[in-house]
Amino acid sequence: MSLYRPDRPEAVLQPKDLGQILDQTFRTFGRYWRPLVAVGLLVGLPGLILALLQISLMPGLMADPTDHPLVLAATAAEMGDFTPLFSVLGVFFGMSVGGLLLYPLFQGALIDVAARAVLHMEPVPLGETFRVAAGRYWPMLGVFALLILVWIVALPVLILAGLVVLAPITLLVGYVALLVLSIFSTHAVVVEQLGPIAAIRRSFKLAWSRFWPLLGTGIVFSLMTGVLSMIIIGPVSFAAAITTALTASFIPTAVSSLLQWAVTSIIVPFTMVGLTLIYFDTRVRREGYDLELMVAAQAAASAPADYQP
Repeated sequence: MSLYRPDRPEAVLQPKDLGQILDQTFRTFGRYWRPLVAVGLLVGLPGLILALLQISLMPGLMADPTDHPLVLAATAAEMGDFTPLFSVLGVFFGMSVGGLLLYPLFQGALIDVAARAVLHMEPVPLGETFRVAAGRYWPMLGVFALLILVWIVALPVLILAGLVVLAPITLLVGYVALLVLSIFSTHAVVVEQLGPIAAIRRSFKLAWSRFWPLLGTGIVFSLMTGVLSMIIIGPVSFAAAITTALTASFIPTAVSSLLQWAVTSIIVPFTMVGLTLIYFDTRVRREGYDLELMVAAQAAASAPADYQP
């Protein structure tokens, strides 16, 4: 049984056009920005830590580049000792894998907060959000693993479909189609409590009949958030690069990374709110999600007092 029931169905369960979805996204984010940004900060934290680690080890920012861990490891490897090199690479590999393994948890938490916000439900403590996400961790991880497998298998198929010469076109069209059709997979896992395979099938089923509107809406959101990111982060990153080159200090680059983390912690939840609105809008249009809730409410009202669903 789904955990998500709207407190104000009349405000949520109505078909919306693109303008209404954009307006509702801004309004919803404005009401629930605290829990959304809190989860957004956690989503970007592994990437921030890895970026700061890489910045701190930049050879050009060290007084003596020969003391750089990678330089020392490479020198040792030339002498036949690969232990330092494996140790340094192991740190980066371990942090990258750790971030990837945490991503399904963070994504599940973000969907939980966004679904509650879109359905006008009362916010819950962050711990409860992550408890819900932890309960769906393995199905979420399964979805990501299956989708990666699908993308890998699709690569040679799309190349052959384009007869090599037109491969760039078929790759672009094919991967965009896969992205649109699988866009609701993680929502199906968290909101509808489905397993990995069922969630991907569910996403394909929902998105198939709304492919072109979903594609158009996705392009609008991508352009809007991409331009906003460039306007805020672009000048700062450019200035940081110049300052770093002139001063050999890692501080400007670190500040740029921190700003990028902060901006991403806003843009990612904002986009998730929009995607969640589109998910429920698709369900309303395609299968009468509002009628489903009405039937469930009537069944609960007419059930005996000792009835336990």
